[in-house]
Amino acid sequence: MRHFSVVLGGAVVAVCAACTITDSESHSAHVHFVLDAPLCSSTIPVSFFVDGALVASDTFRVHLSPSHTESRMFSVGVGPHVLGARSFGAFSYVWRDTTVNVSSGVIATDSLPFYCS
Repeated sequence: MRHFSVVLGGAVVAVCAACTITDSESHSAHVHFVLDAPLCSSTIPVSFFVDGALVASDTFRVHLSPSHTESRMFSVGVGPHVLGARSFGAFSYVWRDTTVNVSSGVIATDSLPFYCS
């Protein structure tokens, strides 16, 4: 009887491990940030946050060659996430946090409106 328990327990562990691998692979989603600054012509350094944690910093180039107004993709788990961004340097600005609820295979975009005067 004891041998049967050990074998059954090992089988349960193996099945659960397989489920975990499948779930993590099939339940991935992505977020990215896009700067919307139609009246600007400059470089704007920005830090990106997912769920309050700094994930990267980048320098956007708006209406300059080469143009760069989109961040790279950041992998997140399925479910709700809080996205945030802050510019630093000469254009210090904090965008309002955005809450997104992403599904498996979805790419959520946080649009960052910015006005230059």
